[in-house]
Amino acid sequence: MTANKDLQTEIHPLKNDETESQHANEASDKPKVTKRKKLTKFGQLSKWRTAAFFLVLFLCLVVVFAFSFIIPCPVRPSSQREWTTTFENAATYPFLTLWDANQDKVADVMFAFKDSNNTNNGSCVSEDGLSFPCAYLTVLSGTNGSLLWKQTVVEDIQHIQCGVENLSDRKSSGCLVIGIPHYVIAINSSGETLWSLNTSLATDLLVIGPALILPDLDGDEVEDLLLIFIPSHQGNAVNELIFMLVSGKSGDPIGQRVYLNSAKGLVPSSPLIHVTNTGAYYILFIQGTVQGVALTDIYTQATGIPLSAPKLNSILKKSDPEWEKKTNITSGIIEVYNSQPVKYLQQVHVAGTNAGKLLISTDYAVELLDGQSLQSYWYHNLSRIQGMPLPGYFNKDDTFDFLIEDLIEKNMKKVTIVDGKSGKILWEEELITRENCPKPSSVNTVSQSIFFFWGELPTQNNVSLLESFSEKSHNLYMLHPLHPNIILELKNGTENVVAFTTTLFEHSRHAGCVLLLGQPKGSQPGRLTIIKQKLKDIIYLSRVRRLKKGHDDFDDDELIEYFHRMRYSS
Repeated sequence: MTANKDLQTEIHPLKNDETESQHANEASDKPKVTKRKKLTKFGQLSKWRTAAFFLVLFLCLVVVFAFSFIIPCPVRPSSQREWTTTFENAATYPFLTLWDANQDKVADVMFAFKDSNNTNNGSCVSEDGLSFPCAYLTVLSGTNGSLLWKQTVVEDIQHIQCGVENLSDRKSSGCLVIGIPHYVIAINSSGETLWSLNTSLATDLLVIGPALILPDLDGDEVEDLLLIFIPSHQGNAVNELIFMLVSGKSGDPIGQRVYLNSAKGLVPSSPLIHVTNTGAYYILFIQGTVQGVALTDIYTQATGIPLSAPKLNSILKKSDPEWEKKTNITSGIIEVYNSQPVKYLQQVHVAGTNAGKLLISTDYAVELLDGQSLQSYWYHNLSRIQGMPLPGYFNKDDTFDFLIEDLIEKNMKKVTIVDGKSGKILWEEELITRENCPKPSSVNTVSQSIFFFWGELPTQNNVSLLESFSEKSHNLYMLHPLHPNIILELKNGTENVVAFTTTLFEHSRHAGCVLLLGQPKGSQPGRLTIIKQKLKDIIYLSRVRRLKKGHDDFDDDELIEYFHRMRYSS
Protein backbone atom coordinates (compact mmCIF):
# COMPACT_ATOMS: atom_id res chain seq x y z
CA MET A 1 0.00 0.00 0.00
CA THR A 2 2.79 2.39 0.82
CA ALA A 3 4.39 1.88 -2.58
CA ASN A 4 1.13 2.43 -4.41
CA LYS A 5 0.51 5.60 -2.46
CA ASP A 6 3.95 7.01 -3.32
CA LEU A 7 3.43 6.23 -7.02
CA GLN A 8 0.08 7.96 -7.08
CA THR A 9 1.66 11.03 -5.48
CA GLU A 10 4.21 11.33 -8.30
CA ILE A 11 1.49 10.98 -10.90
CA HIS A 12 -1.10 13.19 -9.24
CA PRO A 13 0.84 15.76 -7.23
CA LEU A 14 -2.16 18.07 -6.81
CA LYS A 15 -4.50 15.50 -5.15
CA ASN A 16 -3.34 16.20 -1.60
CA ASP A 17 -4.02 19.92 -2.09
CA GLU A 18 -7.55 19.21 -3.28
CA THR A 19 -8.22 17.03 -0.20
CA GLU A 20 -6.93 19.71 2.16
CA SER A 21 -9.09 22.33 0.42
CA GLN A 22 -12.19 20.13 0.83
CA HIS A 23 -11.57 19.71 4.57
CA ALA A 24 -11.09 23.44 4.92
CA ASN A 25 -14.35 24.19 3.11
CA GLU A 26 -16.26 21.77 5.33
CA ALA A 27 -14.88 23.49 8.43
CA SER A 28 -16.03 26.97 7.36
CA ASP A 29 -18.53 28.21 4.76
CA LYS A 30 -17.33 31.86 4.69
CA PRO A 31 -13.93 31.23 3.18
CA LYS A 32 -15.66 29.14 0.53
CA VAL A 33 -17.93 31.98 -0.60
CA THR A 34 -15.01 34.46 -0.65
CA LYS A 35 -12.90 32.18 -2.85
CA ARG A 36 -15.67 31.77 -5.38
CA LYS A 37 -16.01 35.54 -5.68
CA LYS A 38 -12.29 35.92 -6.25
CA LEU A 39 -12.34 33.24 -8.93
CA THR A 40 -15.23 34.95 -10.70
CA LYS A 41 -13.42 38.32 -10.78
CA PHE A 42 -10.25 36.65 -12.04
CA GLY A 43 -12.16 34.91 -14.82
CA GLN A 44 -13.73 38.20 -15.97
CA LEU A 45 -10.32 39.91 -15.99
CA SER A 46 -8.81 37.06 -18.01
CA LYS A 47 -11.53 37.39 -20.65
CA TRP A 48 -10.87 41.14 -21.01
CA ARG A 49 -7.14 40.54 -21.40
CA THR A 50 -7.76 37.92 -24.08
CA ALA A 51 -10.10 40.25 -25.95
CA ALA A 52 -7.56 43.10 -25.78
CA PHE A 53 -4.79 40.84 -27.10
CA PHE A 54 -6.80 39.73 -30.12
CA LEU A 55 -7.91 43.33 -30.79
CA VAL A 56 -4.30 44.55 -30.85
CA LEU A 57 -3.29 41.61 -33.05
CA PHE A 58 -6.12 42.40 -35.46
CA LEU A 59 -5.10 46.08 -35.67
CA CYS A 60 -1.46 45.13 -36.33
CA LEU A 61 -2.46 42.81 -39.16
CA VAL A 62 -4.68 45.53 -40.65
CA VAL A 63 -1.74 48.00 -40.59
CA VAL A 64 0.65 45.47 -42.13
CA PHE A 65 -1.68 44.55 -44.98
CA ALA A 66 -2.61 48.19 -45.59
CA PHE A 67 1.02 49.29 -45.94
CA SER A 68 1.77 46.27 -48.13
CA PHE A 69 -0.62 47.67 -50.75
CA ILE A 70 -0.04 51.39 -50.15
CA ILE A 71 3.82 51.16 -50.20
CA PRO A 72 4.78 48.44 -52.71
CA CYS A 73 8.13 46.68 -52.59
CA PRO A 74 10.89 48.30 -54.70
CA VAL A 75 10.97 46.95 -58.22
CA ARG A 76 14.20 45.14 -59.05
CA PRO A 77 15.75 46.23 -62.33
CA SER A 78 14.96 43.81 -65.11
CA SER A 79 18.45 42.68 -66.06
CA GLN A 80 18.63 41.19 -69.53
CA ARG A 81 20.39 37.86 -69.83
CA GLU A 82 22.32 39.11 -72.86
CA TRP A 83 22.82 42.43 -74.60
CA THR A 84 25.08 43.87 -77.30
CA THR A 85 26.03 47.51 -77.92
CA THR A 86 27.97 48.66 -81.00
CA PHE A 87 29.91 51.81 -81.92
CA GLU A 88 31.15 52.52 -85.44
CA ASN A 89 34.48 54.08 -86.50
CA ALA A 90 36.04 53.61 -83.06
CA ALA A 91 39.24 52.29 -81.51
CA THR A 92 39.27 51.16 -77.89
CA TYR A 93 41.57 50.81 -74.90
CA PRO A 94 42.37 47.33 -73.50
CA PHE A 95 40.49 47.59 -70.22
CA LEU A 96 37.03 47.13 -68.76
CA THR A 97 35.87 48.51 -65.41
CA LEU A 98 32.72 47.23 -63.71
CA TRP A 99 31.06 49.69 -61.33
CA ASP A 100 27.49 50.40 -60.22
CA ALA A 101 27.33 53.93 -61.64
CA ASN A 102 23.54 54.45 -61.51
CA GLN A 103 23.23 52.79 -58.07
CA ASP A 104 20.60 50.21 -59.09
CA LYS A 105 22.62 47.39 -57.43
CA VAL A 106 23.62 46.00 -60.84
CA ALA A 107 27.21 46.43 -62.05
CA ASP A 108 27.61 48.72 -65.07
CA VAL A 109 30.32 48.52 -67.74
CA MET A 110 32.89 51.31 -68.16
CA PHE A 111 35.38 51.52 -71.01
CA ALA A 112 37.06 54.18 -73.15
CA PHE A 113 37.29 54.62 -76.90
CA LYS A 114 38.33 57.11 -79.58
CA ASP A 115 35.57 58.09 -81.98
CA SER A 116 37.06 59.18 -85.30
CA ASN A 117 33.82 60.96 -86.26
CA ASN A 118 33.80 63.26 -83.24
CA THR A 119 37.45 63.87 -82.44
CA ASN A 120 38.09 65.44 -85.83
CA ASN A 121 35.39 68.10 -85.60
CA GLY A 122 36.67 69.82 -82.49
CA SER A 123 34.11 68.43 -80.03
CA CYS A 124 36.84 67.90 -77.43
CA VAL A 125 37.63 71.61 -77.47
CA SER A 126 34.00 72.66 -77.34
CA GLU A 127 33.01 70.32 -74.49
CA ASP A 128 35.89 70.28 -72.03
CA GLY A 129 38.66 72.36 -73.50
CA LEU A 130 40.71 69.28 -74.39
CA SER A 131 42.82 69.36 -77.50
CA PHE A 132 41.82 66.71 -79.99
CA PRO A 133 42.21 63.86 -80.49
CA CYS A 134 40.61 62.97 -77.17
CA ALA A 135 38.81 59.90 -75.86
CA TYR A 136 35.37 59.15 -74.47
CA LEU A 137 35.01 57.52 -71.08
CA THR A 138 31.74 55.62 -71.51
CA VAL A 139 29.38 53.80 -69.14
CA LEU A 140 26.75 51.28 -70.30
CA SER A 141 23.93 50.03 -68.09
CA GLY A 142 24.57 46.52 -66.83
CA THR A 143 20.88 45.70 -67.10
CA ASN A 144 20.33 46.36 -70.84
CA GLY A 145 23.47 47.93 -72.37
CA SER A 146 21.94 51.39 -72.81
CA LEU A 147 24.25 54.40 -72.68
CA LEU A 148 24.28 56.03 -69.23
CA TRP A 149 26.80 58.77 -69.99
CA LYS A 150 29.93 59.74 -71.93
CA GLN A 151 32.70 62.00 -70.66
CA THR A 152 35.53 63.39 -72.78
CA VAL A 153 38.96 62.68 -71.33
CA VAL A 154 42.56 63.02 -72.43
CA GLU A 155 43.64 60.66 -75.21
CA ASP A 156 46.46 58.95 -73.30
CA ILE A 157 44.46 57.37 -70.47
CA GLN A 158 46.65 55.42 -68.09
CA HIS A 159 44.37 54.33 -65.25
CA ILE A 160 40.68 54.35 -64.29
CA GLN A 161 39.95 53.80 -60.59
CA CYS A 162 36.27 53.49 -59.67
CA GLY A 163 34.48 52.86 -56.41
CA VAL A 164 36.53 55.48 -54.53
CA GLU A 165 34.34 56.46 -51.58
CA ASN A 166 33.51 60.05 -50.55
CA LEU A 167 35.38 61.80 -53.35
CA SER A 168 34.88 65.56 -52.94
CA ASP A 169 32.91 64.82 -49.74
CA ARG A 170 30.11 63.11 -51.68
CA LYS A 171 28.33 60.26 -49.92
CA SER A 172 28.44 58.07 -53.04
CA SER A 173 31.54 56.63 -54.69
CA GLY A 174 33.30 58.12 -57.70
CA CYS A 175 36.18 57.52 -60.11
CA LEU A 176 39.69 58.82 -60.61
CA VAL A 177 40.92 59.16 -64.19
CA ILE A 178 44.69 59.41 -64.70
CA GLY A 179 46.32 60.21 -68.02
CA ILE A 180 49.63 61.27 -69.51
CA PRO A 181 51.35 63.63 -69.03
CA HIS A 182 49.76 65.03 -65.82
CA TYR A 183 46.01 64.59 -66.21
CA VAL A 184 44.12 63.71 -62.99
CA ILE A 185 40.36 64.27 -62.54
CA ALA A 186 37.71 63.03 -60.13
CA ILE A 187 34.22 62.32 -61.47
CA ASN A 188 30.98 61.32 -59.78
CA SER A 189 28.55 58.53 -60.68
CA SER A 190 26.93 60.77 -63.34
CA GLY A 191 30.20 61.50 -65.13
CA GLU A 192 30.39 65.08 -63.85
CA THR A 193 33.84 66.42 -62.98
CA LEU A 194 34.21 67.01 -59.24
CA TRP A 195 37.72 68.43 -59.42
CA SER A 196 40.83 68.28 -61.57
CA LEU A 197 44.48 68.56 -60.67
CA ASN A 198 45.84 72.03 -61.41
CA THR A 199 48.11 71.39 -64.39
CA SER A 200 50.37 74.30 -63.41
CA LEU A 201 51.45 72.23 -60.40
CA ALA A 202 52.87 69.51 -62.64
CA THR A 203 53.79 71.13 -65.96
CA ASP A 204 57.24 69.54 -65.95
CA LEU A 205 56.11 66.17 -64.57
CA LEU A 206 54.79 62.88 -65.87
CA VAL A 207 52.25 61.09 -63.64
CA ILE A 208 52.68 57.38 -62.84
CA GLY A 209 49.39 55.75 -61.89
CA PRO A 210 47.45 54.51 -60.14
CA ALA A 211 46.68 56.99 -57.38
CA LEU A 212 47.00 55.66 -53.84
CA ILE A 213 44.06 56.19 -51.45
CA LEU A 214 45.33 57.41 -48.06
CA PRO A 215 43.72 58.04 -44.68
CA ASP A 216 42.42 61.59 -44.05
CA LEU A 217 45.57 63.71 -43.67
CA ASP A 218 44.15 67.25 -43.73
CA GLY A 219 41.32 66.78 -41.23
CA ASP A 220 38.36 67.31 -43.61
CA GLU A 221 36.97 63.79 -43.01
CA VAL A 222 37.63 62.78 -46.65
CA GLU A 223 40.32 60.30 -47.63
CA ASP A 224 43.28 61.85 -49.44
CA LEU A 225 45.51 60.73 -52.32
CA LEU A 226 49.15 60.19 -53.14
CA LEU A 227 50.37 60.72 -56.71
CA ILE A 228 53.80 59.67 -57.98
CA PHE A 229 55.52 61.62 -60.77
CA ILE A 230 58.79 61.54 -62.65
CA PRO A 231 60.42 64.50 -64.43
CA SER A 232 59.02 64.56 -67.97
CA HIS A 233 62.39 65.34 -69.55
CA GLN A 234 64.13 62.26 -68.12
CA GLY A 235 62.28 59.63 -70.17
CA ASN A 236 63.37 56.13 -69.14
CA ALA A 237 66.58 57.31 -67.47
CA VAL A 238 64.85 58.12 -64.18
CA ASN A 239 67.00 59.31 -61.30
CA GLU A 240 64.38 61.17 -59.30
CA LEU A 241 60.84 60.42 -58.04
CA ILE A 242 58.36 63.10 -56.96
CA PHE A 243 55.55 62.42 -54.47
CA MET A 244 52.56 64.74 -54.19
CA LEU A 245 49.87 64.54 -51.49
CA VAL A 246 46.47 65.66 -52.82
CA SER A 247 43.21 66.43 -51.02
CA GLY A 248 40.46 63.99 -51.92
CA LYS A 249 37.90 66.72 -51.28
CA SER A 250 39.26 69.49 -53.50
CA GLY A 251 42.15 68.09 -55.52
CA ASP A 252 44.47 70.73 -54.04
CA PRO A 253 47.98 69.71 -52.99
CA ILE A 254 48.70 69.06 -49.32
CA GLY A 255 52.05 70.74 -48.76
CA GLN A 256 54.79 70.71 -51.37
CA ARG A 257 56.45 68.16 -53.61
CA VAL A 258 58.63 65.50 -52.00
CA TYR A 259 61.73 64.43 -53.95
CA LEU A 260 63.33 61.02 -53.67
CA ASN A 261 66.66 60.26 -55.32
CA SER A 262 66.62 57.10 -57.40
CA ALA A 263 69.67 55.10 -58.37
CA LYS A 264 67.80 52.50 -60.41
CA GLY A 265 67.21 54.56 -63.55
CA LEU A 266 63.86 52.85 -64.26
CA VAL A 267 60.30 54.18 -64.39
CA PRO A 268 58.45 53.10 -61.20
CA SER A 269 55.30 51.00 -61.51
CA SER A 270 52.62 49.19 -59.49
CA PRO A 271 52.59 51.52 -56.44
CA LEU A 272 50.52 50.35 -53.50
CA ILE A 273 49.95 51.13 -49.82
CA HIS A 274 51.20 48.52 -47.40
CA VAL A 275 50.24 48.49 -43.72
CA THR A 276 52.40 46.48 -41.33
CA ASN A 277 51.08 44.61 -38.31
CA THR A 278 51.83 47.59 -36.04
CA GLY A 279 49.69 49.86 -38.24
CA ALA A 280 52.60 51.69 -39.91
CA TYR A 281 51.96 52.88 -43.49
CA TYR A 282 54.52 52.34 -46.27
CA ILE A 283 54.40 53.19 -49.98
CA LEU A 284 55.71 50.27 -52.05
CA PHE A 285 56.58 50.45 -55.74
CA ILE A 286 58.59 48.65 -58.40
CA GLN A 287 61.71 50.32 -59.72
CA GLY A 288 63.66 47.35 -60.93
CA THR A 289 63.45 45.89 -57.42
CA VAL A 290 60.60 46.43 -54.94
CA GLN A 291 61.22 49.47 -52.74
CA GLY A 292 59.32 51.16 -49.95
CA VAL A 293 59.08 54.57 -48.28
CA ALA A 294 57.37 55.42 -44.98
CA LEU A 295 54.26 57.56 -45.40
CA THR A 296 55.23 59.51 -42.26
CA ASP A 297 58.44 60.64 -43.98
CA ILE A 298 56.54 61.82 -47.06
CA TYR A 299 53.99 63.75 -44.97
CA THR A 300 56.62 65.42 -42.79
CA GLN A 301 58.67 66.55 -45.79
CA ALA A 302 55.58 67.76 -47.68
CA THR A 303 54.06 69.83 -44.87
CA GLY A 304 57.10 70.65 -42.76
CA ILE A 305 55.03 70.22 -39.60
CA PRO A 306 55.03 67.44 -37.01
CA LEU A 307 52.18 64.97 -36.81
CA SER A 308 50.64 66.72 -33.81
CA ALA A 309 46.90 66.43 -34.56
CA PRO A 310 45.35 63.64 -32.46
CA LYS A 311 43.82 61.93 -35.49
CA LEU A 312 47.05 62.11 -37.51
CA ASN A 313 49.02 60.97 -34.51
CA SER A 314 46.88 57.83 -34.23
CA ILE A 315 47.08 57.11 -37.98
CA LEU A 316 50.55 58.04 -39.14
CA LYS A 317 52.87 58.29 -36.17
CA LYS A 318 52.83 54.55 -35.62
CA SER A 319 56.20 53.03 -36.33
CA ASP A 320 57.32 49.50 -37.01
CA PRO A 321 60.69 48.66 -35.43
CA GLU A 322 61.12 45.64 -37.69
CA TRP A 323 60.77 47.78 -40.83
CA GLU A 324 62.80 50.68 -39.42
CA LYS A 325 65.78 48.33 -39.18
CA LYS A 326 65.47 47.65 -42.91
CA THR A 327 65.41 51.38 -43.83
CA ASN A 328 68.47 53.01 -45.37
CA ILE A 329 69.27 55.94 -43.06
CA THR A 330 70.60 58.14 -45.88
CA SER A 331 67.92 57.64 -48.54
CA GLY A 332 64.97 56.57 -46.37
CA ILE A 333 64.31 53.67 -48.80
CA ILE A 334 63.58 50.08 -47.83
CA GLU A 335 64.69 47.33 -50.19
CA VAL A 336 61.67 45.05 -49.91
CA TYR A 337 62.78 42.60 -52.62
CA ASN A 338 66.26 42.68 -54.14
CA SER A 339 65.94 40.31 -57.10
CA GLN A 340 65.23 42.04 -60.39
CA PRO A 341 63.70 42.83 -62.74
CA VAL A 342 60.33 42.63 -60.95
CA LYS A 343 57.25 42.85 -63.21
CA TYR A 344 54.27 42.62 -60.83
CA LEU A 345 53.65 43.39 -57.18
CA GLN A 346 50.42 42.20 -55.54
CA GLN A 347 48.99 42.30 -52.02
CA VAL A 348 47.39 39.13 -50.69
CA HIS A 349 44.87 39.63 -47.89
CA VAL A 350 45.14 37.39 -44.84
CA ALA A 351 42.37 37.51 -42.24
CA GLY A 352 43.47 38.74 -38.82
CA THR A 353 46.60 40.60 -39.97
CA ASN A 354 47.33 44.02 -41.46
CA ALA A 355 50.43 43.01 -43.36
CA GLY A 356 49.04 39.93 -45.13
CA LYS A 357 51.37 38.64 -47.85
CA LEU A 358 53.14 40.05 -50.92
CA LEU A 359 53.24 38.20 -54.25
CA ILE A 360 56.30 39.17 -56.30
CA SER A 361 56.52 38.21 -60.00
CA THR A 362 59.63 38.47 -62.14
CA ASP A 363 59.94 37.31 -65.75
CA TYR A 364 61.05 33.86 -64.64
CA ALA A 365 59.63 33.23 -61.17
CA VAL A 366 56.82 33.93 -58.71
CA GLU A 367 57.57 34.23 -55.00
CA LEU A 368 55.26 34.72 -52.01
CA LEU A 369 56.56 36.77 -49.07
CA ASP A 370 55.30 37.35 -45.56
CA GLY A 371 54.05 40.94 -45.51
CA GLN A 372 55.61 41.65 -42.10
CA SER A 373 58.92 39.82 -41.95
CA LEU A 374 59.41 39.67 -45.76
CA GLN A 375 60.47 36.04 -45.39
CA SER A 376 59.73 33.76 -48.36
CA TYR A 377 56.95 31.17 -48.15
CA TRP A 378 57.63 29.56 -51.53
CA TYR A 379 59.28 30.11 -54.90
CA HIS A 380 57.96 28.90 -58.27
CA ASN A 381 60.13 28.84 -61.41
CA LEU A 382 58.75 29.87 -64.82
CA SER A 383 59.92 30.02 -68.41
CA ARG A 384 58.45 33.48 -69.01
CA ILE A 385 55.45 34.91 -67.21
CA GLN A 386 52.49 36.14 -69.27
CA GLY A 387 50.53 38.70 -67.27
CA MET A 388 49.76 39.18 -63.59
CA PRO A 389 48.92 36.01 -61.58
CA LEU A 390 45.19 35.61 -60.91
CA PRO A 391 44.09 34.84 -57.32
CA GLY A 392 41.24 32.42 -56.63
CA TYR A 393 40.22 29.45 -54.50
CA PHE A 394 41.18 26.08 -55.96
CA ASN A 395 41.49 24.35 -52.58
CA LYS A 396 38.87 24.52 -49.84
CA ASP A 397 41.26 26.09 -47.32
CA ASP A 398 40.35 29.83 -47.36
CA THR A 399 43.79 30.63 -48.78
CA PHE A 400 44.27 32.26 -52.16
CA ASP A 401 45.72 30.05 -54.88
CA PHE A 402 47.10 31.55 -58.11
CA LEU A 403 46.55 30.90 -61.80
CA ILE A 404 49.77 31.66 -63.70
CA GLU A 405 50.25 31.75 -67.47
CA ASP A 406 53.76 30.77 -68.55
CA LEU A 407 55.02 31.14 -72.13
CA ILE A 408 57.02 27.92 -72.62
CA GLU A 409 57.76 28.34 -76.35
CA LYS A 410 56.54 30.34 -79.31
CA ASN A 411 52.71 30.25 -79.48
CA MET A 412 52.57 27.76 -76.56
CA LYS A 413 51.78 28.53 -72.94
CA LYS A 414 51.27 26.51 -69.79
CA VAL A 415 48.34 27.45 -67.55
CA THR A 416 49.28 26.51 -63.99
CA ILE A 417 47.41 26.80 -60.71
CA VAL A 418 49.76 27.02 -57.72
CA ASP A 419 48.83 26.27 -54.12
CA GLY A 420 48.89 29.51 -52.12
CA LYS A 421 50.18 27.75 -49.00
CA SER A 422 52.96 25.58 -50.37
CA GLY A 423 53.65 26.75 -53.92
CA LYS A 424 52.99 23.24 -55.23
CA ILE A 425 51.33 22.75 -58.61
CA LEU A 426 47.65 21.87 -58.21
CA TRP A 427 46.70 21.83 -61.90
CA GLU A 428 48.39 22.57 -65.22
CA GLU A 429 47.69 22.27 -68.93
CA GLU A 430 49.49 23.35 -72.11
CA LEU A 431 47.57 25.48 -74.61
CA ILE A 432 48.22 27.14 -77.92
CA THR A 433 48.18 30.89 -77.43
CA ARG A 434 48.11 33.95 -79.64
CA GLU A 435 49.47 37.47 -79.49
CA ASN A 436 47.58 39.86 -77.16
CA CYS A 437 45.61 36.99 -75.63
CA PRO A 438 42.98 38.30 -73.16
CA LYS A 439 43.72 38.08 -69.45
CA PRO A 440 42.24 35.25 -67.35
CA SER A 441 39.41 35.85 -64.90
CA SER A 442 37.59 34.12 -62.04
CA VAL A 443 34.25 34.05 -60.23
CA ASN A 444 33.68 32.70 -56.72
CA THR A 445 31.21 29.92 -56.00
CA VAL A 446 30.02 29.07 -52.47
CA SER A 447 33.31 27.42 -51.46
CA GLN A 448 35.74 27.63 -54.41
CA SER A 449 36.39 29.60 -57.62
CA ILE A 450 35.71 29.04 -61.30
CA PHE A 451 38.68 30.00 -63.49
CA PHE A 452 38.44 31.32 -67.07
CA PHE A 453 41.34 31.49 -69.52
CA TRP A 454 41.95 31.81 -73.27
CA GLY A 455 43.84 29.63 -75.73
CA GLU A 456 43.30 26.43 -77.71
CA LEU A 457 43.84 22.82 -76.71
CA PRO A 458 46.51 21.31 -78.97
CA THR A 459 45.46 18.61 -81.42
CA GLN A 460 47.24 16.89 -84.29
CA ASN A 461 45.61 19.31 -86.72
CA ASN A 462 46.35 22.63 -85.06
CA VAL A 463 49.88 21.87 -83.79
CA SER A 464 51.12 21.84 -87.41
CA LEU A 465 49.63 25.33 -87.91
CA LEU A 466 51.32 27.08 -84.97
CA GLU A 467 53.23 29.53 -87.17
CA SER A 468 49.98 31.02 -88.49
CA PHE A 469 47.96 30.60 -85.30
CA SER A 470 47.77 34.33 -84.65
CA GLU A 471 45.25 34.49 -87.49
CA LYS A 472 43.23 31.49 -86.30
CA SER A 473 40.49 31.05 -83.72
CA HIS A 474 40.90 31.43 -79.99
CA ASN A 475 38.76 29.78 -77.33
CA LEU A 476 37.50 30.66 -73.86
CA TYR A 477 37.77 27.80 -71.37
CA MET A 478 36.28 27.31 -67.91
CA LEU A 479 37.77 25.18 -65.12
CA HIS A 480 36.21 24.17 -61.80
CA PRO A 481 38.30 22.44 -59.07
CA LEU A 482 35.69 19.70 -58.47
CA HIS A 483 36.16 18.41 -62.04
CA PRO A 484 39.85 19.09 -62.82
CA ASN A 485 40.01 16.51 -65.62
CA ILE A 486 37.62 18.38 -67.90
CA ILE A 487 37.28 21.97 -69.06
CA LEU A 488 34.30 23.62 -70.72
CA GLU A 489 34.83 25.34 -74.05
CA LEU A 490 32.54 28.36 -73.74
CA LYS A 491 33.43 30.35 -76.86
CA ASN A 492 35.48 30.08 -80.01
CA GLY A 493 35.90 32.57 -82.81
CA THR A 494 38.22 34.81 -84.76
CA GLU A 495 37.06 38.17 -83.38
CA ASN A 496 39.67 40.46 -81.90
CA VAL A 497 38.96 40.34 -78.15
CA VAL A 498 40.46 43.53 -76.73
CA ALA A 499 39.33 42.94 -73.13
CA PHE A 500 37.39 40.33 -71.18
CA THR A 501 36.17 39.92 -67.61
CA THR A 502 33.68 38.02 -65.47
CA THR A 503 31.76 39.28 -62.46
CA LEU A 504 28.63 39.03 -60.35
CA PHE A 505 26.41 41.68 -61.89
CA GLU A 506 24.13 41.41 -58.86
CA HIS A 507 25.12 40.52 -55.31
CA SER A 508 25.38 36.71 -54.95
CA ARG A 509 23.47 36.13 -58.20
CA HIS A 510 23.56 36.69 -61.98
CA ALA A 511 27.19 35.89 -62.78
CA GLY A 512 28.10 37.05 -66.28
CA CYS A 513 30.95 37.81 -68.65
CA VAL A 514 31.73 40.91 -70.71
CA LEU A 515 33.69 40.99 -73.96
CA LEU A 516 35.09 44.06 -75.67
CA LEU A 517 35.57 43.31 -79.37
CA GLY A 518 37.08 45.62 -81.93
CA GLN A 519 40.15 47.59 -82.88
CA PRO A 520 42.71 48.38 -80.17
CA LYS A 521 44.09 51.90 -79.69
CA GLY A 522 46.69 52.66 -82.35
CA SER A 523 44.87 50.65 -85.03
CA GLN A 524 42.61 51.87 -87.78
CA PRO A 525 39.11 52.60 -86.38
CA GLY A 526 36.35 50.10 -87.00
CA ARG A 527 33.37 48.51 -85.33
CA LEU A 528 33.51 48.33 -81.54
CA THR A 529 31.18 45.82 -79.85
CA ILE A 530 30.49 45.24 -76.15
CA ILE A 531 28.74 41.96 -75.30
CA LYS A 532 27.36 40.95 -71.91
CA GLN A 533 26.14 37.37 -71.41
CA LYS A 534 24.80 35.48 -68.44
CA LEU A 535 27.22 32.76 -67.46
CA LYS A 536 24.54 30.11 -67.06
CA ASP A 537 23.48 30.61 -70.68
CA ILE A 538 26.92 30.18 -72.22
CA ILE A 539 27.59 27.18 -69.96
CA TYR A 540 24.43 25.54 -71.26
CA LEU A 541 25.70 25.95 -74.84
CA SER A 542 29.29 24.92 -74.04
CA ARG A 543 31.28 21.90 -75.12
CA VAL A 544 32.96 19.49 -72.69
CA ARG A 545 36.65 18.95 -73.43
CA ARG A 546 38.23 15.98 -71.63
CA LEU A 547 41.91 16.24 -70.75
CA LYS A 548 44.38 13.41 -71.29
CA LYS A 549 45.76 13.48 -67.76
CA GLY A 550 42.71 11.98 -66.01
CA HIS A 551 39.23 10.52 -66.17
CA ASP A 552 35.83 11.88 -65.13
CA ASP A 553 32.97 9.46 -64.45
CA PHE A 554 30.17 11.82 -65.54
CA ASP A 555 28.86 12.15 -69.08
CA ASP A 556 28.79 15.47 -70.91
CA ASP A 557 25.14 16.29 -70.22
CA GLU A 558 25.54 15.63 -66.49
CA LEU A 559 28.58 17.90 -66.30
CA ILE A 560 26.91 20.75 -68.16
CA GLU A 561 23.81 20.44 -66.00
CA TYR A 562 25.96 20.48 -62.87
CA PHE A 563 27.77 23.67 -63.90
CA HIS A 564 24.51 25.24 -65.06
CA ARG A 565 23.09 24.86 -61.54
CA MET A 566 26.21 26.32 -59.91
CA ARG A 567 25.60 28.91 -57.18
CA TYR A 568 27.84 31.97 -57.08
CA SER A 569 29.03 34.06 -54.17
CA SER A 570 30.50 37.53 -53.81
